[in-house]
Amino acid sequence: MRALVLFGVVVWALVALLWARPAMVLGGEPPRLTYLTTAHQLGIVGYRDPAGVISPDATRLAYTEGRFIRVLPIGGGVPQTLPAGDGQIRYLAWAGNEVLVAEDTGAPVRWQTYSFSAEGVVRKPLWGGQDVNHLRQPAWNADAKSVVALATGKEGAELWRISADGVTRQRTLLAARPSSPAWTPSGDIACITNEGGPPRVSIPCGAPALRFEPDLDVIGPLAFSGDGTQVYFASPNDQGMVELWAADPAKSRARRLTSFSRDAYAPSVAANGTAIFKVQSYRTFLADAPSGGGTTRQLTTFQSETPSFHPTRHRLAFTYGTWRRVVDDAKYPDIAQEIGVIDLSQPLPADQPAEVITKSDSEDQAMAWSPNGKWIAFHTHREMSDDVWLRPADGKGPDRRITFLGRGAEVGWPRWSPDGQTVLLAGARKGDGRSVVYAIGVDQESGSVTAELREVRAEGFDGEITHAEWLPSSTTAIAIAKVGPGRHAIITLPSTGGRPHVVHEFETEHDFPGLAVSADGRMVAFTAPAPDGFFQIFRIPVIGGGTPVQVTSDLSHKTQPAWSPDGTRIAFTVWSYDALFYAMQ
Repeated sequence: MRALVLFGVVVWALVALLWARPAMVLGGEPPRLTYLTTAHQLGIVGYRDPAGVISPDATRLAYTEGRFIRVLPIGGGVPQTLPAGDGQIRYLAWAGNEVLVAEDTGAPVRWQTYSFSAEGVVRKPLWGGQDVNHLRQPAWNADAKSVVALATGKEGAELWRISADGVTRQRTLLAARPSSPAWTPSGDIACITNEGGPPRVSIPCGAPALRFEPDLDVIGPLAFSGDGTQVYFASPNDQGMVELWAADPAKSRARRLTSFSRDAYAPSVAANGTAIFKVQSYRTFLADAPSGGGTTRQLTTFQSETPSFHPTRHRLAFTYGTWRRVVDDAKYPDIAQEIGVIDLSQPLPADQPAEVITKSDSEDQAMAWSPNGKWIAFHTHREMSDDVWLRPADGKGPDRRITFLGRGAEVGWPRWSPDGQTVLLAGARKGDGRSVVYAIGVDQESGSVTAELREVRAEGFDGEITHAEWLPSSTTAIAIAKVGPGRHAIITLPSTGGRPHVVHEFETEHDFPGLAVSADGRMVAFTAPAPDGFFQIFRIPVIGGGTPVQVTSDLSHKTQPAWSPDGTRIAFTVWSYDALFYAMQ
């Protein structure tokens, strides 16, 4: 199996190199591309694409990997790693050549600056941390004396123009929904708007949308060439991915610059005209291994993740699809994720689902059968929400929404109690947005909701619970929680709420790895970094804890373990999630 995995890694690498060969593009010869580096994402679920921006003087590329920012000398050299953030770094912007601004989603002050000098790098809150958390997508102009940002006010979307010291602030109310503000070389502020139609470029922001030939949906961010004759952006193709385009705002002509098999997007341009962008590289499939440790067996050949077992039959459910149709959330919740099933008694690996459970324009994922096999609970973004729905397993009835946490709640994977009376799920608490565990009463015979959704409070525990499973008694849950930057804990918790018991604590940068419990409730399986540099599957006793035992050892990242009902095997997702950065001239 190790040889097969190594062969697969080589094949993936060769495919990535083939991606770097752009086809002929509309309007002339393809641009010359130079590979710069690869950002390695530290997980799949819950992660967004790594940010990357070129410095104004074209000497450095800053990019993110989870909580970490790397600064790469473009002319050659070793990346410099900046002080780690409290949470994932989702956005970067240069404020001149020696100051980098980052959005730290876990810090009390969301916007942080990194100032470079001969003495080192100093991190501190933007403008002293005063009145900055509400700002979105800030961008500095060429001389770093002015900033533009977006915000949401009481009357709607606002465009803020701010002095570099943060003191002078001018707000403009916009009728359209703006995104991706950017400075033009002439000092205007451009953005993307979609008032009354699809997303288009607006210059100045809020003005009637520009229409290019061909007419394109525009996906940000935007970036302008130094002379203002080109605006760079991404646009979807007919395969559901996005490609990089450039357009002349004056002549209204657009041309496609790249042709990759995955998303190519997020342009950033230096003063000398050098542009950088990134290409997504995303691979997942299902595999399993003996629960006592042993050879990994591949279960699917297509893009699939989040496995869950049928309680009595040789069936495995999963999420499958190409992941996002567009790289930002401009069309949320239209995400290419469906739910399917394979038959484990048939020849493996499977090259397609044996059965499709749900397929819609929404993100559908992470289903779970009731213990009697009559009902399916699953996560979906239908009706512009983020909730759990219920459907009869035989398909002889409509789907029904059973939770109402709403859009942005980031609801996790539902799990039925062994007695078939309660469903557990993680989700964002409305009061403060922290991830907690909820329980809702659902009768597995009738599918009726018997008790309203309630939070299962973990008293005296400050971690954010991201996933929970049931122990056999149906009175206790076992869960995984993030307890600090790069630190996680496995806990048990009474289903009625109470003080949790910590089973195991460990360090990991993978924030949403899930966990699995054996049918007898004695062992729990989880994902953690191994000495070989990969995220592997480990197991540990629920009672007593102790030293974890490594279950998998082949050279690939694993996540989302699921324990088979007979206790003999553990299924999981194998994944590789990277972003390749290229320079273009």
